[in-house]
Amino acid sequence: MKKKIFKASSFLSLVLAMSTMTTQAQQVDSTATNAKDSTKKVDKVMDEVVVVAYGSQRVKNLTGSMATVGGAKLADKPFSSVDKALQGQVAGLQVTSGSGAAGSSTDIRLRGIGSISASSSPLWVIDGVIASSGDWSSNTTSQNVLSSLNPDDIASITVLKDAAATAIYGSRAANGVIIVTTKKGQAGTTKVDFVGQWGGNSRAFYNQNNRPMTTPEYMKAFDMALQNAGYSNSYASSADIMVNDFDMDTTVNTNWYNLVNRTGNQAQYNLSLSGGNEKTQFYASSGYFTQDASTINSNFKRYNGSINVHHKASDRLTLDIGLNGAYSKQQTPLNGGAFGNPNLASYFVPSWYSPYKSDGSLNYGTDEFPTGGGVFNPLVIAAYDKYTSSQFTMRGFVSGKYQILNNLSFTSKFSSEYFDLNEYQYNNPLYGDGYSFGGDAYAYDTKVFNYTWTNLFNYKLNLNSAKDINLDITAGQEAYKHNYNIMTASGKVMPQNLEKQDLTVAGVPTAATTGKSYNAMNSYLANAVFNIKDRYVISGSFRRDGSSVFGANHRWGNFFSVGGSWNINNEDFMKNISWLNVLKLRGSYGENGNAIGFGDYSSVKYYTYGSNYNNQAGMVISNVGNPDLTWEKNKIFDIGLDWAFFENRLSGSIDYYNRATSNLLISVPLSYTTGYTSGELMNVGSMRNRGLEFTINGTPIKTKDFSWDVSFNISHNNNKVTKLYNGNPISNGQFRITEGHNIQEYYLREWAGVDKTNGNALWYTNGADTATTSNISNAGYSLTGKTAMPKYFGGFTNTFTYKNFSLTAVFNYNFGNYVEDSWASYYNSDGTYYGSFQQSNLQLQAWTPENTNTNVPKLVYGNSSSSRSMSTRFLYKGNYIRLRTLQFDYRLPKSVLDKFKLTNVDFFFSATNWWTFATDKNIPFDPESGVNATTNLNVPINKTITGGIKIGL
Repeated sequence: MKKKIFKASSFLSLVLAMSTMTTQAQQVDSTATNAKDSTKKVDKVMDEVVVVAYGSQRVKNLTGSMATVGGAKLADKPFSSVDKALQGQVAGLQVTSGSGAAGSSTDIRLRGIGSISASSSPLWVIDGVIASSGDWSSNTTSQNVLSSLNPDDIASITVLKDAAATAIYGSRAANGVIIVTTKKGQAGTTKVDFVGQWGGNSRAFYNQNNRPMTTPEYMKAFDMALQNAGYSNSYASSADIMVNDFDMDTTVNTNWYNLVNRTGNQAQYNLSLSGGNEKTQFYASSGYFTQDASTINSNFKRYNGSINVHHKASDRLTLDIGLNGAYSKQQTPLNGGAFGNPNLASYFVPSWYSPYKSDGSLNYGTDEFPTGGGVFNPLVIAAYDKYTSSQFTMRGFVSGKYQILNNLSFTSKFSSEYFDLNEYQYNNPLYGDGYSFGGDAYAYDTKVFNYTWTNLFNYKLNLNSAKDINLDITAGQEAYKHNYNIMTASGKVMPQNLEKQDLTVAGVPTAATTGKSYNAMNSYLANAVFNIKDRYVISGSFRRDGSSVFGANHRWGNFFSVGGSWNINNEDFMKNISWLNVLKLRGSYGENGNAIGFGDYSSVKYYTYGSNYNNQAGMVISNVGNPDLTWEKNKIFDIGLDWAFFENRLSGSIDYYNRATSNLLISVPLSYTTGYTSGELMNVGSMRNRGLEFTINGTPIKTKDFSWDVSFNISHNNNKVTKLYNGNPISNGQFRITEGHNIQEYYLREWAGVDKTNGNALWYTNGADTATTSNISNAGYSLTGKTAMPKYFGGFTNTFTYKNFSLTAVFNYNFGNYVEDSWASYYNSDGTYYGSFQQSNLQLQAWTPENTNTNVPKLVYGNSSSSRSMSTRFLYKGNYIRLRTLQFDYRLPKSVLDKFKLTNVDFFFSATNWWTFATDKNIPFDPESGVNATTNLNVPINKTITGGIKIGL
């Protein structure tokens, strides 16, 4: 048999595309070569049903921009939450993490950043449940509500992008919608599936060019700093100063980075049972997941279970019920500038400090680690302090569908979500943060309960005798309510017995607070799809939301979309083109809104109790209120082209979109004479996101025993702030939000390098890269033209299959942004903190009369030039390519399986974040640094190596 390999002239090796084709481009058998059989295959693909908002549709009827990721791409991955598994899978979906802590949150942005003050994250819908996402913790450095969902229980994820796909979700859809559908049972033989996976975690990225110094390296740099400051004239003299004045033990060379980082264990076990008959189908599962991150005191455990049941009660009535629950426990160390942060210690504690005393006990209460000050010994904090959280989560739904007529049905669905998040922090009384209080403890209990009740009619109408012109209408009502409760308590003076850590044993209670809030929404919605001979499709949707978070004068909002598609391949003039399977032109326009992240009572004037006086209850003005406050408006235009050639062996899409967001929430300053200090929240800003998405899927080689499948996607987004209140810029940390600029453009002093003649630091005086100065007072801040937002990002997947073997490699990449090292001024201090804090080996590249071509100024002990101050000197290119997932599978032959009456036994090896290439040779941390691209001394992102087995009965 000859190998079927496309010639270079007829096959594009790489492409770009969007979403719908992720569903459309299913791999099909290519043994048939005649046009008739090819047409049948196309019909099969175009007739496939995919999950959309409030239901499902045939692929040929889609007018919106969306992508579907199958459950097979999510299962068996060593991630604590499903959102992490989406990285690189969908064009336009930016998935990035700023922390590798076990159970940590993930930043997700779809087609750019859409808000200044409200949320920019997509809406998550899990089996119809409007689900919470992100970090809901009060005290944990990074926590993720979605970590309660087991990825192995997911059948598919659909990412809705444009107005035609999202407008039906109204005032919550501006940043896109992610629909999660969990697994359901199928009629037939009962199936039992087991998956076991074991492995370990280590840091994914470490740059030898910008790492903490060794003791000999530190002494070399310190010598330069002392001699340049006039304190010494030789290395020997400098060494005496280091030993006698700074108590340096030159025999100690501690690698603190290796001490606080480790190889952590990882394992997961999943068991599922599914099956049923023609009337009743079921799916049930249970699972256990445990992960120790690469930093000490970072771990996560989850116990989960789920059940889905579908029952056909009669010819007209079907019932569905689903429930998934999880209990998780998480331990996460501090981050940022907290002295108890182990990652801060690894960069700040000098290498000549020893972690242990001479008797082998932990080193504290000494000159190196005094009990109440300085950067703490991270090993003591890890052993004595406690930073934990636990979460109990339940999501469920019950629904019934009644077929009133053959073409008219009514569906009622009640879905809800409940989670209880408990956090606890204990600081021991002997050393560290708790020492000055005799030990202290803090407890937080957050409870959230959401419910959604949806009632929908669906009407299908054939408009001609051939039944190839039809109308599909869905209309109904939905009610939603969100309830939030929090309780906090704290105390100090804890027992000297470190086993007694409960808050109840605190000698002095210090605080106890409670709080609650809610918001509610009532909605009316409709959607219609008009199909003419499977060639022309017109869709329209409308939703009217009444929300309690809006101001009294704008309680209700209207949202809509119109879309159309032309299945060009179904035209008569295209029938004879045998190699063309799909050619579809799509377009849509509409308006949706953003009411997520408003705050439940932002529109209301209110007072807050708690400001007590003379033992009497007191209240103060807290919010000025705004009865005109309304949703942020998002107008979206999208046009796309989908294609599939050569019996669907080459398929793809390209999309252009324009998101114009207005009514952006901005806090407008008020005069203090009004009595309000926090400003008034108004809808006064606007912003634009505009971009391209391009994806391609192909099968370059397909034979009887071997196949090679490839998929590539790339996205480009351009963000611009178009209007602010009175044109006034808004300071936002390292960014300055300014009209006509990217929302994430850095606002810093412009670094000009080093004066080659004397080694002094230089800055540009005007931000225009012209005149320079060595006096930082003459160097003003300016917009740098450098942003945290990537210009291009995407993913690239290759899958090779040979008989019972398969190998899949998934790469993700990111180009065009900059990452800020916000702590560099301490460990690249140019002499300022020498003798106090550890320093980076980058300092060894400092200017000397013999080394004038450098970016590191002359080292001077006690340096007063402010060369270490934050500037573009500490911006690094964020470009990287990462081998996100590498998985090798082997399935036992059928002849072996039949002997043991097994359906499958698979052995697999998996590696995530195994290889990372960063283009900036000096970047100190992982170039994947969250959506704000700012390092905060978090737990490093993990490289995970695992092996496992899958058994099916």
